[in-house]
Amino acid sequence: MVRERRTSERGIMVDNGTVTESAPSLIDEFTEVIRRTAATICAEQPDVPEPEELRDLDSFSMVQVLLDLENELGMKVLEELEGFEGRTFREIAEHIAEVAHRNGTSAEFEANVRRIVNSD
Repeated sequence: MVRERRTSERGIMVDNGTVTESAPSLIDEFTEVIRRTAATICAEQPDVPEPEELRDLDSFSMVQVLLDLENELGMKVLEELEGFEGRTFREIAEHIAEVAHRNGTSAEFEANVRRIVNSD
């Protein structure tokens, strides 16, 4: 799969239809938060290996990760996944940033991601 990246006239990063105003470093940091959350949740379950990517999570673990992110971010995530077809931690990070942008909560989203990153 070839990924196309371009910048819209408002300076918003467009990645195969995904929109985010977040700086790439914020998305990188948020991707790592999601990866660590998934690893922690999987480590608590017997015989569940550490996931390398989002596609490695079973549905139970995926829901647990999303609910944990909802708690940490103070925003609905699970309800916003309709139509999401991503398979990587980065794709879900970009999707969640896009949801925050669409909802007009980008500033709160970015502040919460920074808080999570700085608390680790």
